[in-house]
Formats: sequence, C-alpha cells, structure tokens
Amino acid sequence: MTNINHPYKMNDTKVAHSGATNLRVSTKNSVEISRFIKGLGVDNAMDYLAAVVTKKKAVPYKRFIRDQAHRKGGMGPGRYPVNAAIEFLKLLKNAKNNAEVKGLDVKYLVVDNAQANIGNSRFYRGARSFGRRYAKSTNVSITVKEKKVKAVKLAVIKKTAVNVAKPKVVPKVGVGTEKVDVKKDIKDDVKEEIKK
Repeated sequence: MTNINHPYKMNDTKVAHSGATNLRVSTKNSVEISRFIKGLGVDNAMDYLAAVVTKKKAVPYKRFIRDQAHRKGGMGPGRYPVNAAIEFLKLLKNAKNNAEVKGLDVKYLVVDNAQANIGNSRFYRGARSFGRRYAKSTNVSITVKEKKVKAVKLAVIKKTAVNVAKPKVVPKVGVGTEKVDVKKDIKDDVKEEIKK
C-alpha cells in the first residue's frame, strides 16, 4: 500500500490511520462525506455509508449545494455518492483493522479526522468529439481514535470508590437502637436531688 503522509498528526500510539492516493472518485463528494463522518463512531459511519450505497440514506451536503434537491428526513440538500462511499467503506475497514492491531478497543472507535484533497491530475484520452478532459483523482486520509470516558462518569466512579474505601461505622450497643431522651434523664436526676 502507498505510504500516506497524513496531514493531521496525533500521538501514534493512541490513534490509527488509513488513507489512499489518487482514487478515481469525485473530490467534491469525498469532501462532503469526510465532513459528515467526522466525529461519528466507526461502526455507525460504516452502517450509514452502506445505506448510502444502497440509496436508502443520503449524505447531507453543506458546501457544494448548487441545484441540489432536498432529501427526506429534513436534512436539506443531499446526494447518494455511491462510488465515493464504497471507497470510504474500504478505508474505514482498514483503519478499524489497524486499530485492532495496535491494541485499541474497537467498540469505542471514533472517526477523529477525515480529509479529502485533489490528487494528481491525469489527462483522460477520450474521443475528441466528446471533449478531452482530466480524470478525477482524490487523496483521502482517515484517523480513528478511542472515545474518551466522559467526566461525569469518572466522577461517579471516583465517588463509588471513596464510599467503598471508607470503613463502616458500627453503632455501640444501646446507642442508636433505642431512642434515649437525654434531657428527660437529666431533669429526673435534678428532681431527685432537690427532694433529698
């Protein structure tokens, strides 16, 4: 596989990378898919892109929206970029396997970064009557990492750990089991002394 120079650098022990150069897919579609899957769980992103390939769900477009029709579900402009989705599925699967080899927990993987850039331009030698043009070419880079535990969960864990660590207070015999009225006892003692 081609050595990819990933533009998004992080600690390599905590992340896994995947990428490809000069893919024959649309750069605009790849940019929109990259923006959409960033921050999603890897399994959720793969399920969604599989639905895009079968044209059951659309990818919402935010940038390249000229003359784009709105899709069901209130997402606004969207399309079904099948070829780009297939390539992204391959890269996500590759990134997931790389994370597993590094020892990361695959259940909690999140797409930390996804980028798509224009690749090398190749002249497409088509028929002159149809107009000669440059072929599509896109470089894609994907980075996945483990999802961090939320601060609220950490606080709950610490609180339960403190409660377990504290020793239990054992009440003394006669104290706490019966209600003792101290004021009444003192008043009775004072009355007896006055009578004497």
